[in-house]
Amino acid sequence: MPRYTPNGPLDDPILVDGDRGFRGIDSYLENTSLQGGFVETSENMRLTGDLAETRKGIDFLSGGLTLTYNGTDERVFCSTLFSDPASGTEFVVVATKTKAIIWNDANNSGIAIDYPGGEVVADADGASFVQNFEKLILFRGTAKRPLEWDGNFASPTDFTVKTGTASGAGIACPNSTFGISFRNRLIIANPVTTNPVGGDSNYSVIMSDLLDSNNFTAADAQFRLNKGSADKLVGFFPYQEDQLIVFMRNSIHMINNIATVSAANTYEITRQHGCVARKSIAQSGPQTFFLSDNGVIVLSPGTDPAKGLGVAISKVSGETIPMTRPIQDQFDEVNFDHAHKSCGVVFDNRYILACPTGSSTVPNKIFEFDLLSSTWTSVNSYPAMFDNMAFHVDDWVVCMHDNSSDPPRRRLFACNDTGFYLMEENQTDDSGRKIGSTSESGTTAIAGKLKTRSFTFDSVDVKRWRRGQVGVNTVADDAFTVKVNTIDPDTSSTVLTHTASGTEEALLRFGTGRVRGYGASVEIDVTAGRPSFRHISLEAIANGLNARREVA
Repeated sequence: MPRYTPNGPLDDPILVDGDRGFRGIDSYLENTSLQGGFVETSENMRLTGDLAETRKGIDFLSGGLTLTYNGTDERVFCSTLFSDPASGTEFVVVATKTKAIIWNDANNSGIAIDYPGGEVVADADGASFVQNFEKLILFRGTAKRPLEWDGNFASPTDFTVKTGTASGAGIACPNSTFGISFRNRLIIANPVTTNPVGGDSNYSVIMSDLLDSNNFTAADAQFRLNKGSADKLVGFFPYQEDQLIVFMRNSIHMINNIATVSAANTYEITRQHGCVARKSIAQSGPQTFFLSDNGVIVLSPGTDPAKGLGVAISKVSGETIPMTRPIQDQFDEVNFDHAHKSCGVVFDNRYILACPTGSSTVPNKIFEFDLLSSTWTSVNSYPAMFDNMAFHVDDWVVCMHDNSSDPPRRRLFACNDTGFYLMEENQTDDSGRKIGSTSESGTTAIAGKLKTRSFTFDSVDVKRWRRGQVGVNTVADDAFTVKVNTIDPDTSSTVLTHTASGTEEALLRFGTGRVRGYGASVEIDVTAGRPSFRHISLEAIANGLNARREVA
């Protein structure tokens, strides 16, 4: 006969849950419903290779340029990449009021190319650049003739006003706000004021003759899409081979056979979506991304069953659900009164989109979509620049950067009205310089934030949260705090503050204060450096309302 009568288990079960890596953001669903590896918040972070790491900082590189800035007539109006066909050298080009500056990082200085006497660029021009063969064309709106530079670096001369006399039997290059060079043709938005066939309330697409940027044969090379509607041309973008995607405000179209425009035809891709911002259009392989009223949309190639599944044909289709659905709550902050200024780029296997948010009238927040994992991985914000000016992005430029400490490679530049910044350059902070100065105006630590999903162990019971741990790689002076947030009841408490004394691969444990709640998440705020986080876990005791007191 036993001395003691067993009455069941002596201890409540200890539950353990966590994430062994980080895949992307989903702030649209309740954080209790997220899949493993998805986080509720990722600000100024990089989620790559299952690691969560603070992004690198920006560096203002315009200090060696002779520029002035007063916010109105003296500023940068537009930017682009220029590639010298003779040498293969790439340059960042900016347009100011009276000259363009062509910058190369070999000596952090620029070549100034003046406009002809009396010719200027103003904000109302909606100016934009396009490289056409070896020449650089500056469009200045419908009221001003385009300016053209011959691309001669050996004996640089000023821009010239592009002649209004056609080189052949067609018409000369019309005044316009934007264009592209594709299939040996200059393709531009042709306004009604110079429309040789007339009748449209918006721009048409017009293409030059082959290898001739100043002769447009309108009878064959002008396309009016969605005629008779209130639709408006927003932009166009090269697709595969002989195809051009045309983005209207309320619809998307395609023009085929660009090389032989007399045989070209058009078709409508969709009326479910239109494009809000011309500069938001970017391409990765066969996929084309753009900003619509409903969020970011991707166009993908169709298939021809007769040729076998997965064989791309000329037609493309648009997704019905926006890519931005997982971060819709954050994307709802976009200021759509100024969303037409948004700009996107594909770089380093990411689609990067800058948008104005809140009350901002300029693109001040950057959303990043990882093309390899097909997830949104970060929403980035940046500190104020010199004179407390808000950081923003007017244009993206991908250009070769020759840094003596690194092999030459293409890097991403963010351009705005003050100059241009090299993205992801500094290891630990964001820095800026005032135009005309080579000294830094200050540095700001990068404030990274990561908030996990809520761990519930698939139970609606209240638990007593016992302790947790975080795996992290650090170098000296990396610093961060860890909070534990519970729901039902809602609490938030700092459980760990850590500053690294050196390079280490650490497993840091922390108590939770024995808080109770249905679920709990971990929030990390980086205050210095760039620590990288490998995994996070929490322990809890089931039936926490009745559990005995546990020592953390």
